[in-house]
Amino acid sequence: MEEVVDLTDLRQVWAQVPDPRDRRGRRHPLVVILALVQAAIVSGAVSYAAIRHWIRSAPDPVLAQLGARFDRRTGRHQAPHPDTVCRTMELLDAASVDAAYAAHRAAQLTDLYDDPDELIGLTVDGKTSRGSADAGKPARHRLGAHLPADAITVAQIDIDSKTNEIRAFQPLLDQLPDLTNVVVTADMMHCQRAHARYLHRRGAFYVLPVGGNQRGLFDQLNALDWNQVPIGWTTYDRGHGRNEIRTIQVMPAPPGTRFPHIKQVYLVERHVYDLAWKPLSSVAVLGVTNLPARQAGPRRLAEFVRGEWSIENKDHYVRDVTFREDHCKIRTASAPSILATMRSYAIGALRLLNFTNIAEGARWARDDFRHPLIALGLT
Repeated sequence: MEEVVDLTDLRQVWAQVPDPRDRRGRRHPLVVILALVQAAIVSGAVSYAAIRHWIRSAPDPVLAQLGARFDRRTGRHQAPHPDTVCRTMELLDAASVDAAYAAHRAAQLTDLYDDPDELIGLTVDGKTSRGSADAGKPARHRLGAHLPADAITVAQIDIDSKTNEIRAFQPLLDQLPDLTNVVVTADMMHCQRAHARYLHRRGAFYVLPVGGNQRGLFDQLNALDWNQVPIGWTTYDRGHGRNEIRTIQVMPAPPGTRFPHIKQVYLVERHVYDLAWKPLSSVAVLGVTNLPARQAGPRRLAEFVRGEWSIENKDHYVRDVTFREDHCKIRTASAPSILATMRSYAIGALRLLNFTNIAEGARWARDDFRHPLIALGLT
């Protein structure tokens, strides 16, 4: 009888990751090692030195809660040696770890979005870990899928030097078993006919900006008489010493528009001014979607577009500033990629505890060794 795995339980998810160590030398289960590293990262550990310190300092009740080995001689639970932890992280297969975390987040979607007909925004975006570059080797680049509304990373995948983000798009989303009613946004390079067909096959939708890589489509949309199309939705924001106005115009896809399953086309304009209303910048973006107007009018489309633009601040900025990812000098084997996945998971775990300021959440996690366990659902 096949074992049923509860993918909402992190322990059972970690148990699905293949252990690369020789069976004869395993004193500490892989699940315990991954739990200790993930808990340390939730507490803001950004280097091997910080992870080692957290593991060495973890009190006995916390080690017991995480399933650490019990030493009969001392009557206490024994944490794995920090060197063992570091070596194990370098031996692990990054793709297996990514797949396990993606399965876990996908299983949680039913709790985050309990309405089966609700449209779920998902942004695909890449990020480079600059500190991972070493001795002529390029820095690690990863493609991720994020929930922009909640700023939670759902899936990630490595991009090696022989490929690019376009080829990694489908393998990334293949990690998610169900894309029904998911609305995928991405930058201009992902405005690809193959991507559109793939998403349609999986019951998903796309909202994609059109640029120079689709010159014919761009020229066709740019030639439309947008002056005759009313503004469908406007937003105004004031902050960081500037005023920002965004507008969107939407129309049905004109006959003859050559893009798979297209239903609507749009024009988004963003105007930025200083506090005295002196113009600073203006950006206009044309785009396409297979969402029909009855499912997504101008306001909803504007929200999806803005979600794609916001992931830089909600995820990448936090990883670089709070978790200092670009300064992390861990470069060996799979460790940089696995730790990047764990940082993204830590951010999501803290956001699910309603921490909008992740630095504050990491400080809360450092205040008590039990707090990271609460964030990870391991209590």
